[in-house]
Amino acid sequence: MVESKDPYWLVLDGYEDEPAAFGVPPYVGFHIRYVCGVLEEHQLNYEYITIDQWRQSQEKMDLLSESSLLGVICIAGAVVPGRYLRGTPISQRESTEFIRQLPHGIPALFGGWAVRGWKQQGWLPLRSNLFLAVQDTDATLNTFLSTGKWKHTRRTAEEWSSWAHHGAQSKATTHHPDLGTPEKKGPLTYEVEVYQGCVRYKRGCKFCIEPKKGIPIWRTPKDIIGEVKLALDSGIQHVRLGGMTDTYTYMAEGVKELEYPVPNPEPIARLLHGLREDDRLDILHTDNGNPSIIAENIEPSEEITKTLVETLSDGAVLSFGLESADPSVHEANWLNCDPSQLKSAIRLINKYGKERGARGLPKLLPGLNFIAGLNGESRESYSMNMDLLTDLRSEGLLLRRINIRQVEGEGFQEIPHDAFHEFKAQVRETIDRPLLEELFPLGQRLNDVHWETHDGRTRLPIHQTPTHTDKTVHGNAGLTFGRQIGAYPILIGVPYHIPLDTSSDILVTAHGARSITGVEVGLRIQDASQKQLEAIPGIGKKTAWNLVSSRAKLLRKQDEISLDEVFKASKTELTDAIKSVLSDSELQ
Repeated sequence: MVESKDPYWLVLDGYEDEPAAFGVPPYVGFHIRYVCGVLEEHQLNYEYITIDQWRQSQEKMDLLSESSLLGVICIAGAVVPGRYLRGTPISQRESTEFIRQLPHGIPALFGGWAVRGWKQQGWLPLRSNLFLAVQDTDATLNTFLSTGKWKHTRRTAEEWSSWAHHGAQSKATTHHPDLGTPEKKGPLTYEVEVYQGCVRYKRGCKFCIEPKKGIPIWRTPKDIIGEVKLALDSGIQHVRLGGMTDTYTYMAEGVKELEYPVPNPEPIARLLHGLREDDRLDILHTDNGNPSIIAENIEPSEEITKTLVETLSDGAVLSFGLESADPSVHEANWLNCDPSQLKSAIRLINKYGKERGARGLPKLLPGLNFIAGLNGESRESYSMNMDLLTDLRSEGLLLRRINIRQVEGEGFQEIPHDAFHEFKAQVRETIDRPLLEELFPLGQRLNDVHWETHDGRTRLPIHQTPTHTDKTVHGNAGLTFGRQIGAYPILIGVPYHIPLDTSSDILVTAHGARSITGVEVGLRIQDASQKQLEAIPGIGKKTAWNLVSSRAKLLRKQDEISLDEVFKASKTELTDAIKSVLSDSELQ
């Protein structure tokens, strides 16, 4: 907490979630880092705080002390609807309440695509010296700091690089609560902006904000690698290459002239291999892919796919935006691919990405997006969507996830709700569940699962207290939920408590609708709790109690006991499945 004698700016991270930008924990977004980068460049004192920290803070009004506060900047928030486990973006209501709490006359800058959307809908809080940025928030701040006047401003290429590099070492990185400590690393994932804009800037998807950003502006591999090295110096371990509407059109040829620009394998290879040269980088994932670009340019796309599989961490996902299989919807909304192009792209990704990597996950798979409520949609549209998914599965093609959401914004039509909900339920039951069983088969080992919540799927303030993080809670009754680090990780539940903010390996024991159940690998027979034993396939409640009882009797006679001894004493068969979970040694 700053002291009143030190004037400072307050930077409130309201989180960003855009079609080509992740900024909700465990991710830290790039726009908030650019803002901090401007303050770093101007050598101004500032405090960084996330919206979740603000909600929980008992001293938050001290941060708004009029005697020491120079100004306030906030990036807000979500433009892609979603459910969040670890953090929740700032809402319009919260933004309004926050603005009302600001000292009179203090300059305040709000930016982000959510703010632009709210402003278009009429949101204009009544307050002096409040500015709602509709261009680049960082550049607008820089103009104010340089001139004392608010003006909508766009950053130059030089400023973009400078603020990105300063932001990599800023408090948005080093003070982020998910960074952890050198002794106990957190799951923080650094979203780095590779380019902005969309190759379909002339006639892009009507519902999407990305074409509005204009013709793509690339950052060079050297510039991006330099930023990531600075982030690694600041303690970052995990990186996602974001800001890309299509990984395959990074520095593509013919962007201005061609409907389907030609992918250029060399720059993306130089970027990915250059990042991998730094051994400090652990998880590396990427962003979206455009199936039509891949399908119309198979040869260069194949080269890029090979590079992705070679360099990315397993569990990587390329989000494919089909949105609808109905040609009428495709034409009315200027969608980016048709079912034929989608199938070609999915076949290519499956050809190289199905193989499992070190963490037990397929190396690279496509994700598929559907959007309901687009113009031209009818009940038959959902039948076409279902037929497409059935065709894909009949070919044995894998999809990591299927995202079904409703269109946001004005200018679209009413959704046939019965048909929509029937389609969604059918996908979850007949497509998602068999996919989960194939992607995460029973007995599959998944490594490095980071544990995040107890007894519910939403992280709460109490989860950060010793009651939930101390090692003494291990094996207690309850539920623990966690995920592997990376893009679109599967939610994993374990039927006992594991200390939160720790990691362990698991074996898959059951499947839910969109999640899986597991048990930790390497539990020690000497001290495994009854709840832990019950979670092991082949051991029920009664057998678990017999094992605990037999173990207690053995320990009264001897200091050390073996797995074989306990199972023999309890007259329980020691199967290979049980041996894959229990051991005589310390927990791995």
